[in-house]
Amino acid sequence: MSGSSHLWLGVTALQAFRQGIGTAGYNVANAGRDGFSRRRVELGPLDAAHVRGGHTGLGVEVVSIRRERDVFLDFAVRREMGRLSSDDARTQVLSALEPLLGEVDGAPLQGALSRLFDAFEALGAQADSIGVRLEVTAAAEGLASAIRRANEQIGATRSTVNQRVRDGVARVNDILEQLAQNNAQQAQLEADGSEASDLRDERDRLLDELSSLIGARGIIGEDGKVSVFVDSTGDTLLTGTAARELRLVADSQGLDRIYLDRAGEPVDMSDMLRGGEIGGYLAMRDETLTTYAERVDTLAAAVIEQFNLLHQSGFDLDGAAGLALFEPDPPGADPAAAMRVNALIAADPRTLAAASAPGAPGDGGNANAFVDLRKATIASLGDRRFTEFAADFVAEIGRDTSTAEISRQASQEIVSALETKRERVSGVSLDEEAAELVRWQQSFQAAARFMQVVNEVNDIALQLLAR
Repeated sequence: MSGSSHLWLGVTALQAFRQGIGTAGYNVANAGRDGFSRRRVELGPLDAAHVRGGHTGLGVEVVSIRRERDVFLDFAVRREMGRLSSDDARTQVLSALEPLLGEVDGAPLQGALSRLFDAFEALGAQADSIGVRLEVTAAAEGLASAIRRANEQIGATRSTVNQRVRDGVARVNDILEQLAQNNAQQAQLEADGSEASDLRDERDRLLDELSSLIGARGIIGEDGKVSVFVDSTGDTLLTGTAARELRLVADSQGLDRIYLDRAGEPVDMSDMLRGGEIGGYLAMRDETLTTYAERVDTLAAAVIEQFNLLHQSGFDLDGAAGLALFEPDPPGADPAAAMRVNALIAADPRTLAAASAPGAPGDGGNANAFVDLRKATIASLGDRRFTEFAADFVAEIGRDTSTAEISRQASQEIVSALETKRERVSGVSLDEEAAELVRWQQSFQAAARFMQVVNEVNDIALQLLAR
């Protein structure tokens, strides 16, 4: 092996070790960057040369600079991130709704019902009192207002959730387009067999976000390109550079339905998507909040029917038959949204039918019948009392909120544990990189010393040859 070969061996070592130093520095510089995977330099020997007595290496080269990544951990993290995001969406919606409806003991609906029954009880004792009659009409309007507000809040929450679904779908389509571009760029940059590490980091970051949004699963092919599938349905969202767009179509209620083309035919995916943030919001919008709205409508219809029936069986201060206490009468399709105190009764408290017979202005028999209604079980309310139904409704929201929060906390713990494991594999440890820098520095210094020794030996050899 010649002196020049020895020098070349030293040169290759210096180049390789300098690359190691640069890679460690790159890791340190990007330690705080979201989605960054630490890099590792892999070295390999150059072709060996035949020398007297055997073979010897001619140097070292950088075989690759690769990311530290565990595809199995990535899969597990993304699967659980989809569940966590779904639980987060449910918890956010329920937590925002619960304070408006109040605690069980002092909930607006239950409290308004109790105040109206109390006012009728007072009217039964002072049927000819205009002041007490005004209290009854105020309490009746208070109940109608509480029911309307509950209905409006549920409707407003559904609208807010619908907007979040819309925003989420727009972001999903944007991510799919970025991943398609990423696949195209990757094919160009990795044509020589190298790894486009920064591009792959961006791809994995986008897959993390996509999984959180819609519960999607990314499959990395042998060529490094990613294909994306919907976990809950198996539908392909991305293959190579071809991304499939999710489309929004408003239904009769103005809520957006999510469509995806299958073999050229649009298919409504809204009831099938239950993973990720979008799935959580869809479940809240189309199932939970719909159920809550039905509960309020059921209560409103029962109040209108039962109170009107009883009120119309009595007589007012002037001996006229009682009017419907609440409007609309009959309740109709959306009673909670339209519920009001009869305008005639609101304008003239004398029209309250407190008497059980005409011509008896001081008679509060019919008003007392409302006190009995307070204790009555209503078939349309599941054989429950009015206040009991209202309390159960609020308790249901509380239970749903508690269940969602427990599920969210469990999902968070799982995700945190998996992310900690992934961080150990892919994350940058400044202490480890400091040790790597020292190792590469020492290797570089040793290679430089090797070249210095080679030069000295060559000088001596030349001097001997010159004699």
